[in-house]
Amino acid sequence: MTAVAKAADVIYYNGTIYTADAADSICSALAIGQGYVLAVGNDEQLLALATPTTERVDLNGKMMMPGLIDSHMHPFWGGKQLKGCSLHYAALTVEQTLQHIQAHLDKYPAQDDEWLTVRAWQRQAMMPVGADMSRELLDSLNTKRPVALFANDCHTLAANSRALEMLGIDEHTPVPTDGKIARDATGKLTGILEDAPAMRAFDSIPSGTAEQNVQVAAHVQQVLHSQGVTTVMDTRVFAEQLEAFAALRERGELTLRVLGAKEVTPDSVQGPEDAARAVQEVVAFARQWSSQAWTPRAGIAVNHLKLFVDGVLQPPTMTAALLEPYLEHHGEKSERYGDLYFTTPVLNALMVECGRAGLHPHTHTVGDGAIEQVLDAVELMRAACPGKDIRPGLAHNELVAPHQYARFADLGATAVLSFQWAGLPGVLIDEEREMLGEERFPHLEPAARFLDAGARLAYGSDWPIDRLDEWYNLQVGMTRRAWDSEGNPAGPRLDNDRDLTLLETLRAATIDAAYMIAKEQYIGSLEVGKFADAIVLHHNLFEQPAEKLYQTRIERTLVGGQVIYQA
Repeated sequence: MTAVAKAADVIYYNGTIYTADAADSICSALAIGQGYVLAVGNDEQLLALATPTTERVDLNGKMMMPGLIDSHMHPFWGGKQLKGCSLHYAALTVEQTLQHIQAHLDKYPAQDDEWLTVRAWQRQAMMPVGADMSRELLDSLNTKRPVALFANDCHTLAANSRALEMLGIDEHTPVPTDGKIARDATGKLTGILEDAPAMRAFDSIPSGTAEQNVQVAAHVQQVLHSQGVTTVMDTRVFAEQLEAFAALRERGELTLRVLGAKEVTPDSVQGPEDAARAVQEVVAFARQWSSQAWTPRAGIAVNHLKLFVDGVLQPPTMTAALLEPYLEHHGEKSERYGDLYFTTPVLNALMVECGRAGLHPHTHTVGDGAIEQVLDAVELMRAACPGKDIRPGLAHNELVAPHQYARFADLGATAVLSFQWAGLPGVLIDEEREMLGEERFPHLEPAARFLDAGARLAYGSDWPIDRLDEWYNLQVGMTRRAWDSEGNPAGPRLDNDRDLTLLETLRAATIDAAYMIAKEQYIGSLEVGKFADAIVLHHNLFEQPAEKLYQTRIERTLVGGQVIYQA
């Protein structure tokens, strides 16, 4: 037993307590005092520490573990989606999509200048194959309101004519360098915006009132706690989100630990010589919003800088940057390599300035071309800032080149993965195999390959890119296939990497995610002196097959020792 000399407020005992320490220790009892873990050990040892005022909680054999750390998501976007018009990630025809939107318009009438933003649109899954949305189709809706569909990948927006007008986009708008404003053969806007232009347009749509935003934040933290999440990193954070969570903090109602990564966009940096200014603006933003001290009470921290380096791998977008071209027309090499949104000199300068400023870079890197550009920049940063404790996180990594796994390990870069992305439908596996070829296909959606090369994995759901279902996502990490709501296989296994073990999966969502966000000294494991962020599960994960992980139910969620969710 290890312990500190403080009185225990509560002792949990008679359980299976996974600590996520370096040895993956399992014990039966845990003592908490003043928000900290005071002791771990067996029942007899810890119950001997109880005083007359100590609460004793009999786990009755149930499992307890650290709270989940979702290290790559967009909680405020997700919270808004829970309350608005959503297509629920469904594979729909054009007609079904328009019918759903029209039904919402009819049910919730509003002023002609009030935006309707439609979320969870699965553009790649529209039926039949090749179907797409357009300005002309959206203009057929019976409304004068601006209507915008935001794709679940957050990289595509479809707008009607009124929306384009209000966004200030027309046929004379310059061609962007970091994405696309689509036009047809005659030069007319199709209403489709891709990558950074889509995100900028979405960000410019007026939001709710300050108090409405606070209510969104309050609701979303409870939804996350019900799935066992105690800490998140918002990987594209704005003042609007932080104002809402900060208001909860000031009211004493913030129960979710919120970290943020502030984006620097390609068009905001005039050249390598401008990188220091851009980074210092993020430093000032972080200073404004971060809690002064990291304590058992939930707080806010911004110490990451976000860079969107490339786009999306799946057709029809295919803007992820590759080292070799996409294959089209039955295996023929095309001239498409995808898009790199930062020039190499600018990216290198930003990465070095991150190191100098003590900010942790967090990058959107889908293709091996983007990964290579970022790893090269991290190597330069390491050389320029020797010994500096900087934690680069490369998110997504859907296509990796064989030599890059070892580079992750050598450079101390963490691969941040949404495990559910390996649960592909058979038709998409076939499409991506044809798009990449047999030589590259073994490195599509890798996970264990990183661990086997000595690199670190951190889990991030990327919600609301996908629906919020943390335990389903972890199950896909352990099975590499999709599952239906009844627990039956919903697609073939992606047979190009081994399954993750339960311990590997749990560590990626606890202590290794804590390391990537640079908070492992406080959270991520149940060790003496750390904050008592923990969850009690209805089932013991060590006694059930991987195929049942999606059924995991949370009975109790603790942040800083306080019960903030109870089933």
